[in-house]
Amino acid sequence: MLPLLPLMTHCPMCRGLYPAESVKLIAERPRVKLFHSTCPACGHGLFYYIVENSGGAGAVGLVTDASALDAVRLMNSSAISSEYCISAHRVISTASRDLCQDLLDISGKLA
Repeated sequence: MLPLLPLMTHCPMCRGLYPAESVKLIAERPRVKLFHSTCPACGHGLFYYIVENSGGAGAVGLVTDASALDAVRLMNSSAISSEYCISAHRVISTASRDLCQDLLDISGKLA
């Protein structure tokens, strides 16, 4: 495992310290690793995508509400089809007002 990078030691939301044992390796392929950690102070999760190359390593972090178990579950689930995405887009585009009213439960108060 790579030594903890600065991105992997502090929570980007509250600046709390991650204990080293909270950083979990989720997936690994040649030169690419995906880690997850949850901040013990504020509870936010963070995914770290690390790519190693001849010039060193690059990392990207993503704040999330997903847990490490969610990441494993999603990695092992089947991909969403493009038709499903298009269908969801159409529903949201044509019914977004009704959707917002249902979600906010303030029917009749939206302009």
